[in-house]
Order: sequence, then structure tokens, then C-alpha cells
Amino acid sequence: LRSSPNQTLLLDGGTGEELFLRGVKDDRKIWSATAIVNEEYHGILEEVHKSFIDAGSQAITTNSYGITPGVGFTDGDEVKRLVGISGEIASRTATDQALVLGSLGPQVESYRPDLIMKHDEGVQTYQYPIEGLYPFVDIYLAETMSVLEEAFQVVDALSIFYQTQTQGELAKHPLLISFTLRSDGKVRSGESVSEVIPLLIQRAYEKKVELIGVLFNCCEPEAITKALQEIRSCSDIHHHLYHPPLLSKRCATTSLSEQTPISQPPKIFLGAYANRLTPVHEEWTLESSEEAQAMREDLLPDEYWKEFVDRWHGNKDDGVAAGISNISLIGGCCGIGPSHISFLSSKLNISNNNNNNNQ
Repeated sequence: LRSSPNQTLLLDGGTGEELFLRGVKDDRKIWSATAIVNEEYHGILEEVHKSFIDAGSQAITTNSYGITPGVGFTDGDEVKRLVGISGEIASRTATDQALVLGSLGPQVESYRPDLIMKHDEGVQTYQYPIEGLYPFVDIYLAETMSVLEEAFQVVDALSIFYQTQTQGELAKHPLLISFTLRSDGKVRSGESVSEVIPLLIQRAYEKKVELIGVLFNCCEPEAITKALQEIRSCSDIHHHLYHPPLLSKRCATTSLSEQTPISQPPKIFLGAYANRLTPVHEEWTLESSEEAQAMREDLLPDEYWKEFVDRWHGNKDDGVAAGISNISLIGGCCGIGPSHISFLSSKLNISNNNNNNNQ
């Protein structure tokens, strides 16, 4: 990935929606966590993971997103046990065919920057799933972050976990952070991505957490396009990226090169995995939703590729398509299923022999 902007790590799609399509009950209370709490669904979860691997995914994501205090999982030891089950199932299914990403979701509500925990409480709370996932995952993935502060809580929690619980004896898994966006391409909090990325890189660097990528997920693909266009137009953050886009100009952000003249943070990859949901209202909560969010009809596998992923990937040389961004991590979120991943795999020339791709 570091050597070429055309190399891609193909992620999986939306585990939760795929579980419901295969018969897992969606009670609108604990959402996808139902497949962990009820042992009868463990086999279906394993089937979902395998379906994405068979479609070409080089990484699968643990079904731990919904195991949070926001839906009633308030006992730390119980959280560790349940996320451990999700990690064990993913690890057993992946074997040596795919990386395992440990999902760390919002601890209160998705899409709601106004409802996140206070900093110290959030840092403490994130340490439980971090510890429970540790034995089973290759990389931690903080998903659907709606505000920079929420991502800071994950970084700080991971830093404390490595300092206090591993006592320097265990390997430090790297971290991916993924933000959910408004329709205008800004983080749900209203923060611009060109402001968020340098500050997040700096925080991880100071906390000795290996941040390897920033992604955008669980939002409309059009919003991701806008965010990537902003990154493309802002050369001040390009030196933080392994494969910066072309055709740029300076923007009004503070460069880390001005803050850390002696020692620079490592560079990061960009990634994206949009959902297929119709736009989610800004005051949405899981508890208040009576039924699943409706799906768009215009994001079939070929449309997702042609209208969005192909342009994001930046593997062409014909005008706009060449330089929206050279993203290295690509997949899908809610409603993006194995058929989408299979189509992306064929277009990106991803080998189904994932064993070689993970070395």
C-alpha cells in the first residue's frame, strides 16, 4: 500500500444489514449486537464474514459495533466478554485469508456529536472493548465518529491500555479512525475534514498510538466525494498522506510541520466505505427509530463503483477522475453487501488468494 497509489486493501461491507437479511431479528434495541448476545445467531454471523471473504474482502470487521452503553451494555466486564465473542468469531472465520478489524463504535449514539460522553468517561468506557478485542484483531477500527473529540477519546483510551495493561509486553495494534459526514462533506459536528485530520494525527503521535489511516463511513457516498475533494484542494495536509492527490492549492489549516519541526508523525492512508441508506435525520436515534432506515435504489454494485469508488480511487488519468483522491482502503457500510464487494474486487483486480495480500 505504501509503495503504490493503485494498491488497495478491500474491506468488507455492512455486517449488520447482512445479518438481518439472513434472518437475525432486528429489534431496534441492540441492533446488530443481537447476533452476539444470542448464540443461535453465531453461525449466521460466521456465514456473513465468510461471504465477504469469498467476495474478495481482504479485511473483515468484528460485529462489536453495537455493544455499547448507549443500548444498555453498561457492565465493563460484560462488554469485554461480548466483544471477545465477536472477535473470536471473526478471527476463526478469517483464518489466514483476511485481516480482522476490531470495531469500536460510538458509545452513546451514531451520528450524534451532541450526545457523546464527557472526555474522561468516554476514555474509560472505550478501554473495555479495546481490551476485549485485543487477542483477536490485527487493527482497531473506530467507526462512525461524529466529532473529533469522540476520536480523541479512542486515541487516549488506546494509549492508556497500552501503557497500563500490557506493561509493554504485548504488540501494539495500529488504529484506523473513520468519520461519518453530513451531506455537505463535513464531519457531523460541522468540523471540516481538512481541520480534523492534522489534529487527529498530532493527538495520536503525542499519545504514541500508531494511526495508520483516516476513513469516512456510514454516510452518503456523495458526502464522501465532497470530503475527498476538500482534501484534494488543501495541499497543507498532503504531506501527511502516503499518496496525496494532484491539482491542489494551499488552504487555511495549521500544518503539523510548523508544530513539530524536528520529529514528524508517520503518514497515513485515506479510506472510504459509504452506506446505501437514505439520508439520516440529524436528530436520529436508534431508540426512537421504529423500523430500519430505507435503502437507496440507485447504488447497485456497478453504480457504487462507477459513480463513486472509481473516482475516489484515482487510478485514471482523465481529468477529475484522476485526482479526487488516491484512497487505499475501500469497502462499504450499511446496505453494501457481498455483491458490491465482489464487483469492487473484480474492478480493482483484487486476488481472491487473500493469503498473499496480507503479508
